Amino acid sequence: MKKTALKRILITCATSHMGSAVAAQLASTHELILTGRNTEKLTSIKREIEQEHPVLTQALDFFDPHSVDLCSEQIQKNNHSLDGIVFILPRIPPSGNVFPDDDEWHELYRKYFITPLRLLRQLTENNLLRQGCKIVMISGLSSKSALTNYATNNCIRHAWLGQAKTMALSLAGQKISVNTLSLGGVMTDAYIGKMQDKAQTQGISYDELMKNEVANIPLQKYASVDDVVEAVTALLGPLANHMTGQNMLLDGGFFKGY
Repeated sequence: MKKTALKRILITCATSHMGSAVAAQLASTHELILTGRNTEKLTSIKREIEQEHPVLTQALDFFDPHSVDLCSEQIQKNNHSLDGIVFILPRIPPSGNVFPDDDEWHELYRKYFITPLRLLRQLTENNLLRQGCKIVMISGLSSKSALTNYATNNCIRHAWLGQAKTMALSLAGQKISVNTLSLGGVMTDAYIGKMQDKAQTQGISYDELMKNEVANIPLQKYASVDDVVEAVTALLGPLANHMTGQNMLLDGGFFKGY
C-alpha cells in the first residue's frame, strides 16, 4: 500500500511557548520546519519532539531582512514546498504613545510588519505554497484593542488583519486559506510570571489577582496554551477547507460586538 505523504508545516517563532507547543502537537503526524532566532533552543526543541517524522530547523530573525532571505532561499533550495504555515510574530512591545514620531513608526513597521511580510512574499513568489496550503496568522486583535497601553500594537495588528484578508483573496485560486487567530490573555510561562509579579506588587494572592483579571471575561478565564494549540491545529485541518480571510477570536467571549 502506498504511504500517504506527510504534510509539511512551517512554524515561525517556534522557540516561543506557543510555537513550541504547536510543534509538539504536530510532530507525530507532520513534517515540520521550525524557525527562530535562538538556534540552540531550536535544536533542543527538535531533540524533544522528533520521532519517526523529520523535524527541520532554520535560523530566522524577523528583524533582519538578510536572515529572512536566507531562510526563504534554504526552503527553496531544499524544495520544501509547504502545506501549512503557522505564522507567529515576535512580541510587539506595549506602548501608550498614540502619536509616535515618524522614525519610531518606521522602525516599528519595519520590524513587525515589513520585514516579516518579506518571508510570506518570497514563499509565495517562489511557488513554495502547495495547492490547498493553510496559513494561520497568530496576529489578530481581540481584548488588546480595548487597552490604551497597546496603541501602536493595535495599529500593527490591524495591518496584519488587512494583509491576511488581501492574501486570502489573492491566493484563493490556489485553494490556499489564510486566517488569523486573535488572542486575549494566554497563560504562557512568561504571562504567568508577569501575573505573579503583579500579585506580589499589589500585596494580594495570585488566585485573587487572577479572579480580578478575568472578571470581565464571560468564560471567567484566560486561554491556556493548549487552547491555542487546539485552535491552530483546527485551522490547519478540514475546518479551513471552505474558510479563508476570517479573523477567529479566542478570548473567552471578551469581545462582544457582532
